Amino acid sequence: MDFSAFFNNIVQIFQLLTTSSSSALLSIFGFGLLLLAGVLAYWASRSTPDQFSPVMRAALFISLVAGILFSAAGPGIALLDAAQKTVTKMNVEQAITNLQKNAEVKYVVRLVSYDPNQEPGLAIDRLTNLGPPDQLYSFVASYDELVGYKVVDALDKVGQSHRDVKRVSAIIFPLHTPLYPANARGLLQVVQEVESRKTIQTQLTRKLLDGTSALSEREKEDLAAFDMSSYRVENFKDKYQDYCQLAREFNCSKDKDYSARAYVGTLYKDWHPLGFSQNNPAGDRCALPVATYCGFTDWEKAKAELQGGFGSRAFLIRNLEIKNIPGRIMVDFDNPATQIIPDIGTR
Repeated sequence: MDFSAFFNNIVQIFQLLTTSSSSALLSIFGFGLLLLAGVLAYWASRSTPDQFSPVMRAALFISLVAGILFSAAGPGIALLDAAQKTVTKMNVEQAITNLQKNAEVKYVVRLVSYDPNQEPGLAIDRLTNLGPPDQLYSFVASYDELVGYKVVDALDKVGQSHRDVKRVSAIIFPLHTPLYPANARGLLQVVQEVESRKTIQTQLTRKLLDGTSALSEREKEDLAAFDMSSYRVENFKDKYQDYCQLAREFNCSKDKDYSARAYVGTLYKDWHPLGFSQNNPAGDRCALPVATYCGFTDWEKAKAELQGGFGSRAFLIRNLEIKNIPGRIMVDFDNPATQIIPDIGTR
């Protein structure tokens, strides 16, 4: 018999019991009844049949049976609670399939990593907006694609380096406002919306799309569609190369500082024009030639190439004021290496 495994199992059961007040109470009550049954059994063994009355016999039977039932119910409930709280992490294959289909997103999460000594304003109780207040659009990720992962791993999946990260602020909320999948097409839609805003025209000294000939009439018509299927790459595959090259120009151009950049969440080296963040990218995609940067033929080939570096889908959303987001959940992770993204029952 492996006594160390047996002892570990006992320890795990005890830990489960202590995490659930109801299971702990049931177990304590059950053990109390078993103790009473033991006392009555000892009394019966020391007494003659006449001395141990039928009432005492009934009490012995009831306390023994009830003690066994309550003692078993405690660990049973604890195990059931643990099973219900176990979160299945979404695998890479499913996440890429969601990207291909532009699967519906119900909850999103914004992760903000920071050092409280250097950036105290990023603490969860001091954040006012999803992103910096001067942004119009900020990046978020699908909550379902990150739930169950360690925070440090979730940071990797959304393209944020976790080196020297001390704390992480997380805002999780249900969608009540438009969400733009951050592929090349969705990015251009956001850039187009920003560049057409009348209130900031004086700040928009260099534009990519508005008032230029960058887009054809067919492409302008296509970018006017916002239904879910319109973001599936297969449905704008004939325009993908043009969209991707424009997105690359917006993201990577060194000699043209497009004004809309200041109003859209920063595109780091992890961003892929198919609409996702890369996990620990080897280098800056902007250093790649256009043909490689925008290379896409079909999803079967893309899936094989993306397996090792796929992080999570990326989305752009209006830079909402946090106080105005209904159903929001604010979480402060003070130990990114060990804490787990909480399951809030959305799956």
